[in-house]
Amino acid sequence: MAPRTFSVATSVQDPLTAERLVALLQEAKLDAFSRAGGAASSAAFASATPAFWDILVPTEAFEQAQGLINTELQELERDGEANAKAAEEEAMSAENKPH
Repeated sequence: MAPRTFSVATSVQDPLTAERLVALLQEAKLDAFSRAGGAASSAAFASATPAFWDILVPTEAFEQAQGLINTELQELERDGEANAKAAEEEAMSAENKPH
C-alpha cells in the first residue's frame, strides 16, 4: 500500500471553524483532518505566534476540497455579517424603549 500525501487546503483562526470544515469535507467522503499550530514560542522572551488550524486533505482531492471550503467560508462570513447586523439592531431597539 503506497503512502498517501496530504496538502493544506486552508488555515483558519479558530477551532470551531476548523471542526466545521473537517465535518463538511468528511460528509463529502474526503479524508480530512485539522492540525493545530502557533500559540507557542520556544524563546523565553519571544511573543507567541497566533493560534491557527490547518485543514489537510488528500493531495488528489485538493481542488475539490478547496471548492467546498471556499463556499462554506463565504456562507460563514454572510452568517456572521447578518448576526452582527441583527445584534446591532437589537441593541438600538433596546436603547429606544421607554423605561
